[in-house]
Amino acid sequence: MYNFRRAIPAGLLTLALLLPSLAWGEEKIDTIVIFVAAPEQTAPERPSCFPDPTADYIPLQEAENLAEGRPVQAGKHADVYVASNVNDGSTDTYWESDGFPAEMVIDLEGTHSVSTVAVCLNPSAIWEPRSQEIAVQVSLDGENFTEVAPAAMRDFDAATGNRIRIDFEAAEAAYVKVIFTKTTASRTMGAQAAEIMIFE
Repeated sequence: MYNFRRAIPAGLLTLALLLPSLAWGEEKIDTIVIFVAAPEQTAPERPSCFPDPTADYIPLQEAENLAEGRPVQAGKHADVYVASNVNDGSTDTYWESDGFPAEMVIDLEGTHSVSTVAVCLNPSAIWEPRSQEIAVQVSLDGENFTEVAPAAMRDFDAATGNRIRIDFEAAEAAYVKVIFTKTTASRTMGAQAAEIMIFE
């Protein structure tokens, strides 16, 4: 005959015999569930105790970016960092020239009165602060260009959004040329721009 007591260790057998008595002594505790209504909002909101890092960004015009999606022309680029990245609407992609000087020409596909050019890098702090020497020229025919902003060192810093804004006296333009001649960045031998934006 099979010996049930030998098949089960003594300690487990004792526990098995005690379980029913433990169950009989269980105390039932009522569970209270409180439903809290979600706040009424249509978009993500930042709690007031957390400062908004974009508050210190260099402001851009709240107007149409005339450069976005327009045809662009540039010289040789480094690796996969093609010219079309400068006006694809995202700072996650960028253009990088293969050396200096580097010119970027944006065809506005029509004549506009322009007064601001913004050059942006990715705003992430992983992008080191640097200065790039940049000038701006405009043209009506794509061949004869007039300078509207002379070459000057422009400072890029993640604390201010890694962007610079070049304002100048309004000028009629069908083409805008942005000329890069120098950088203080240590990780590239060419110009870099994630977005070039043009405003009236």
